[in-house]
Amino acid sequence: MDEGSHKNLSLFPAGQWPPDDLTPQQCSPELRRHVLTLVPYFQALSPAELEEVHAAFAARHMLATDTLVAAGDPAETLYVIVSGRVKLVKGGPDGSELMLDVLGPGDYFGALPLLGQAANEQRAEAITGGCVLVTTTEAFGALVTRFPSVAVAVLEDVSGRLRSAHERLHEAAAPVEARLASTLLTLSARFGVDSDEGRTLGAPLSQEDLAALAGTTLETVNRVLATWRKRGWVTTGRLKLLINAPAELEKLSGRRHTDQSP
Repeated sequence: MDEGSHKNLSLFPAGQWPPDDLTPQQCSPELRRHVLTLVPYFQALSPAELEEVHAAFAARHMLATDTLVAAGDPAETLYVIVSGRVKLVKGGPDGSELMLDVLGPGDYFGALPLLGQAANEQRAEAITGGCVLVTTTEAFGALVTRFPSVAVAVLEDVSGRLRSAHERLHEAAAPVEARLASTLLTLSARFGVDSDEGRTLGAPLSQEDLAALAGTTLETVNRVLATWRKRGWVTTGRLKLLINAPAELEKLSGRRHTDQSP
Protein backbone atom coordinates (compact mmCIF):
# COMPACT_ATOMS: atom_id res chain seq x y z
CA MET A 1 0.00 0.00 0.00
CA ASP A 2 3.00 2.25 0.43
CA GLU A 3 3.23 2.45 -3.35
CA GLY A 4 -0.26 3.91 -3.68
CA SER A 5 -3.15 2.56 -5.67
CA HIS A 6 -3.39 2.32 -9.43
CA LYS A 7 -7.16 2.21 -9.61
CA ASN A 8 -9.06 3.20 -12.72
CA LEU A 9 -10.29 6.74 -12.07
CA SER A 10 -12.62 6.76 -15.07
CA LEU A 11 -15.49 6.24 -12.61
CA PHE A 12 -15.27 10.00 -12.12
CA PRO A 13 -16.64 11.52 -15.34
CA ALA A 14 -14.00 13.74 -16.93
CA GLY A 15 -14.46 17.31 -15.84
CA GLN A 16 -16.64 16.25 -12.91
CA TRP A 17 -13.99 14.93 -10.58
CA PRO A 18 -13.77 16.72 -7.23
CA PRO A 19 -11.78 19.89 -7.98
CA ASP A 20 -8.43 20.58 -6.37
CA ASP A 21 -8.23 22.81 -3.31
CA LEU A 22 -11.57 21.88 -1.79
CA THR A 23 -12.08 23.60 1.56
CA PRO A 24 -13.00 21.50 4.62
CA GLN A 25 -16.58 22.74 4.26
CA GLN A 26 -16.74 21.58 0.62
CA CYS A 27 -15.44 18.11 1.50
CA SER A 28 -18.98 16.99 2.28
CA PRO A 29 -20.03 13.64 3.78
CA GLU A 30 -21.79 12.79 0.51
CA LEU A 31 -18.61 13.36 -1.48
CA ARG A 32 -16.52 11.41 1.03
CA ARG A 33 -18.92 8.44 0.85
CA HIS A 34 -18.82 8.56 -2.95
CA VAL A 35 -15.03 8.47 -3.03
CA LEU A 36 -14.93 5.55 -0.59
CA THR A 37 -17.11 3.51 -2.97
CA LEU A 38 -14.30 3.82 -5.54
CA VAL A 39 -11.67 2.25 -3.26
CA PRO A 40 -11.33 -1.43 -4.25
CA TYR A 41 -11.42 -2.56 -0.60
CA PHE A 42 -14.97 -1.27 -0.18
CA GLN A 43 -16.62 -1.76 -3.56
CA ALA A 44 -18.50 -4.93 -2.53
CA LEU A 45 -20.13 -3.34 0.51
CA SER A 46 -23.77 -2.31 0.81
CA PRO A 47 -24.74 1.31 1.54
CA ALA A 48 -25.36 0.43 5.19
CA GLU A 49 -21.96 -1.28 5.46
CA LEU A 50 -20.31 1.67 3.75
CA GLU A 51 -21.60 3.89 6.55
CA GLU A 52 -19.39 1.93 8.95
CA VAL A 53 -16.43 2.50 6.65
CA HIS A 54 -17.22 6.21 6.45
CA ALA A 55 -17.29 6.40 10.24
CA ALA A 56 -13.80 4.85 10.38
CA PHE A 57 -12.25 7.72 8.36
CA ALA A 58 -11.60 11.32 9.38
CA ALA A 59 -11.37 14.16 6.85
CA ARG A 60 -8.28 16.37 6.74
CA HIS A 61 -7.44 19.46 4.70
CA MET A 62 -4.12 19.54 2.86
CA LEU A 63 -2.18 22.40 1.32
CA ALA A 64 0.23 22.27 -1.61
CA THR A 65 3.70 21.01 -0.52
CA ASP A 66 2.33 19.50 2.72
CA THR A 67 4.10 16.25 3.66
CA LEU A 68 1.32 13.83 4.52
CA VAL A 69 3.57 10.84 5.14
CA ALA A 70 7.35 10.90 5.60
CA ALA A 71 9.65 8.03 4.66
CA GLY A 72 10.32 6.09 7.83
CA ASP A 73 7.04 6.99 9.50
CA PRO A 74 5.45 4.02 11.30
CA ALA A 75 2.97 1.97 9.27
CA GLU A 76 -0.16 3.12 11.04
CA THR A 77 -2.31 5.19 8.65
CA LEU A 78 -4.17 4.78 5.37
CA TYR A 79 -5.13 7.86 3.32
CA VAL A 80 -7.78 8.19 0.59
CA ILE A 81 -7.73 11.27 -1.64
CA VAL A 82 -11.04 13.10 -2.07
CA SER A 83 -9.69 16.23 -3.76
CA GLY A 84 -6.26 17.26 -5.03
CA ARG A 85 -3.09 15.59 -6.26
CA VAL A 86 -0.39 13.84 -4.24
CA LYS A 87 3.03 12.61 -5.36
CA LEU A 88 4.97 9.67 -3.96
CA VAL A 89 8.70 10.31 -3.64
CA LYS A 90 11.54 7.97 -2.71
CA GLY A 91 15.16 8.84 -1.92
CA GLY A 92 17.81 7.56 -4.32
CA PRO A 93 21.10 5.94 -3.28
CA ASP A 94 23.00 9.11 -4.20
CA GLY A 95 20.81 11.36 -2.05
CA SER A 96 18.58 12.40 -4.94
CA GLU A 97 14.79 12.08 -4.89
CA LEU A 98 12.78 9.98 -7.32
CA MET A 99 9.09 10.62 -7.93
CA LEU A 100 7.36 7.27 -8.26
CA ASP A 101 3.74 8.14 -8.87
CA VAL A 102 1.05 10.83 -8.95
CA LEU A 103 -2.26 10.13 -7.22
CA GLY A 104 -5.66 11.80 -7.41
CA PRO A 105 -9.28 11.49 -6.25
CA GLY A 106 -10.15 7.92 -5.26
CA ASP A 107 -6.51 6.83 -4.92
CA TYR A 108 -5.09 5.71 -1.60
CA PHE A 109 -1.65 5.54 -0.01
CA GLY A 110 0.08 4.82 3.28
CA ALA A 111 1.34 1.69 5.04
CA LEU A 112 -0.27 -0.73 7.46
CA PRO A 113 1.02 -3.72 9.48
CA LEU A 114 -1.81 -5.78 7.99
CA LEU A 115 0.26 -5.83 4.81
CA GLY A 116 3.46 -6.81 6.60
CA GLN A 117 4.85 -3.26 6.61
CA ALA A 118 6.63 -1.78 9.57
CA ALA A 119 7.18 1.70 8.12
CA ASN A 120 6.47 3.89 5.10
CA GLU A 121 9.14 3.58 2.44
CA GLN A 122 8.13 6.71 0.54
CA ARG A 123 7.16 10.31 1.19
CA ALA A 124 3.69 11.44 0.18
CA GLU A 125 3.61 15.16 -0.63
CA ALA A 126 0.66 17.25 -1.74
CA ILE A 127 1.07 18.78 -5.20
CA THR A 128 -2.11 20.83 -4.78
CA GLY A 129 -4.44 21.64 -1.94
CA GLY A 130 -7.43 19.43 -1.26
CA CYS A 131 -9.09 16.99 1.09
CA VAL A 132 -7.99 13.52 2.23
CA LEU A 133 -9.55 10.86 4.43
CA VAL A 134 -7.41 9.03 6.97
CA THR A 135 -7.92 5.93 9.07
CA THR A 136 -5.75 4.12 11.61
CA THR A 137 -4.39 0.61 11.90
CA GLU A 138 -6.97 -0.26 14.54
CA ALA A 139 -9.93 1.14 12.63
CA PHE A 140 -8.93 -0.49 9.34
CA GLY A 141 -8.22 -3.78 11.11
CA ALA A 142 -11.74 -3.70 12.52
CA LEU A 143 -13.14 -3.31 9.00
CA VAL A 144 -11.09 -6.27 7.75
CA THR A 145 -12.42 -8.38 10.62
CA ARG A 146 -15.98 -7.15 10.21
CA PHE A 147 -16.29 -7.59 6.43
CA PRO A 148 -14.87 -10.70 4.66
CA SER A 149 -15.01 -8.92 1.28
CA VAL A 150 -12.60 -6.29 2.61
CA ALA A 151 -10.18 -9.01 3.75
CA VAL A 152 -10.31 -10.64 0.30
CA ALA A 153 -9.76 -7.30 -1.43
CA VAL A 154 -6.70 -6.64 0.76
CA LEU A 155 -5.18 -9.97 -0.32
CA GLU A 156 -5.93 -9.18 -3.96
CA ASP A 157 -4.29 -5.77 -3.53
CA VAL A 158 -1.09 -7.35 -2.19
CA SER A 159 -0.96 -9.69 -5.20
CA GLY A 160 -1.66 -6.81 -7.58
CA ARG A 161 1.15 -4.71 -6.17
CA LEU A 162 3.58 -7.59 -6.62
CA ARG A 163 2.54 -7.88 -10.27
CA SER A 164 2.95 -4.12 -10.70
CA ALA A 165 6.47 -4.32 -9.30
CA HIS A 166 7.38 -6.95 -11.90
CA GLU A 167 5.83 -4.84 -14.66
CA ARG A 168 7.89 -1.82 -13.61
CA LEU A 169 11.06 -3.89 -13.78
CA HIS A 170 10.14 -4.93 -17.31
CA GLU A 171 9.32 -1.35 -18.37
CA ALA A 172 12.61 -0.08 -16.95
CA ALA A 173 14.41 -1.92 -19.74
CA ALA A 174 12.36 -0.21 -22.48
CA PRO A 175 13.80 2.68 -24.56
CA VAL A 176 13.43 6.08 -22.92
CA GLU A 177 11.02 7.32 -25.60
CA ALA A 178 8.72 4.39 -24.85
CA ARG A 179 8.91 5.01 -21.10
CA LEU A 180 8.11 8.71 -21.46
CA ALA A 181 5.25 8.03 -23.88
CA SER A 182 3.82 5.44 -21.48
CA THR A 183 4.12 7.88 -18.57
CA LEU A 184 2.27 10.65 -20.42
CA LEU A 185 -0.48 8.32 -21.63
CA THR A 186 -0.98 6.79 -18.19
CA LEU A 187 -1.27 10.19 -16.50
CA SER A 188 -3.65 11.55 -19.14
CA ALA A 189 -5.83 8.42 -18.95
CA ARG A 190 -6.07 8.62 -15.17
CA PHE A 191 -6.45 12.36 -14.68
CA GLY A 192 -6.62 14.18 -18.01
CA VAL A 193 -9.45 16.05 -19.67
CA ASP A 194 -9.97 16.59 -23.40
CA SER A 195 -9.81 20.15 -24.72
CA ASP A 196 -9.85 21.71 -28.18
CA GLU A 197 -6.05 21.76 -28.19
CA GLY A 198 -5.42 18.24 -26.87
CA ARG A 199 -5.68 16.01 -23.82
CA THR A 200 -4.24 17.33 -20.56
CA LEU A 201 -2.17 15.38 -18.05
CA GLY A 202 -4.48 16.53 -15.25
CA ALA A 203 -1.64 17.37 -12.86
CA PRO A 204 0.76 20.35 -12.73
CA LEU A 205 4.01 18.47 -13.35
CA SER A 206 7.38 19.89 -14.33
CA GLN A 207 9.72 18.26 -16.82
CA GLU A 208 11.85 17.25 -13.82
CA ASP A 209 8.80 15.40 -12.48
CA LEU A 210 8.25 13.66 -15.81
CA ALA A 211 11.91 12.64 -15.92
CA ALA A 212 11.61 11.09 -12.47
CA LEU A 213 8.45 9.20 -13.38
CA ALA A 214 9.96 7.91 -16.62
CA GLY A 215 13.25 6.98 -14.96
CA THR A 216 15.45 9.24 -17.07
CA THR A 217 17.20 12.62 -16.96
CA LEU A 218 15.82 16.13 -17.38
CA GLU A 219 18.07 16.66 -20.41
CA THR A 220 16.67 13.58 -22.11
CA VAL A 221 13.07 14.62 -21.44
CA ASN A 222 13.82 18.10 -22.83
CA ARG A 223 15.30 16.57 -25.98
CA VAL A 224 12.48 14.06 -26.55
CA LEU A 225 9.71 16.60 -25.90
CA ALA A 226 11.38 19.10 -28.27
CA THR A 227 11.28 16.45 -31.01
CA TRP A 228 7.65 15.63 -30.26
CA ARG A 229 6.71 19.32 -30.30
CA LYS A 230 8.22 19.70 -33.78
CA ARG A 231 6.18 16.72 -34.95
CA GLY A 232 3.02 18.21 -33.43
CA TRP A 233 2.53 15.35 -31.01
CA VAL A 234 2.57 17.46 -27.82
CA THR A 235 2.23 21.07 -26.71
CA THR A 236 4.15 22.15 -23.62
CA GLY A 237 4.15 25.13 -21.26
CA ARG A 238 4.98 25.88 -17.66
CA LEU A 239 3.69 22.94 -15.59
CA LYS A 240 1.46 22.09 -18.54
CA LEU A 241 1.50 19.49 -21.29
CA LEU A 242 -1.12 18.60 -23.89
CA ILE A 243 -1.09 15.36 -25.88
CA ASN A 244 -2.07 16.19 -29.46
CA ALA A 245 -1.34 12.82 -31.11
CA PRO A 246 -2.07 10.00 -28.64
CA ALA A 247 -1.94 7.36 -31.37
CA GLU A 248 1.70 8.23 -32.09
CA LEU A 249 2.61 7.95 -28.41
CA GLU A 250 0.74 4.63 -28.19
CA LYS A 251 2.93 3.27 -30.99
CA LEU A 252 6.04 4.35 -29.14
CA SER A 253 4.89 3.00 -25.79
CA GLY A 254 4.30 -0.47 -27.14
CA ARG A 255 0.97 -0.85 -25.38
CA ARG A 256 -2.58 0.36 -25.89
CA HIS A 257 -3.89 3.11 -23.59
CA THR A 258 -7.65 3.37 -23.90
CA ASP A 259 -9.40 6.70 -23.67
CA GLN A 260 -11.05 6.73 -20.25
CA SER A 261 -13.21 9.76 -20.77
CA PRO A 262 -16.95 9.14 -21.06
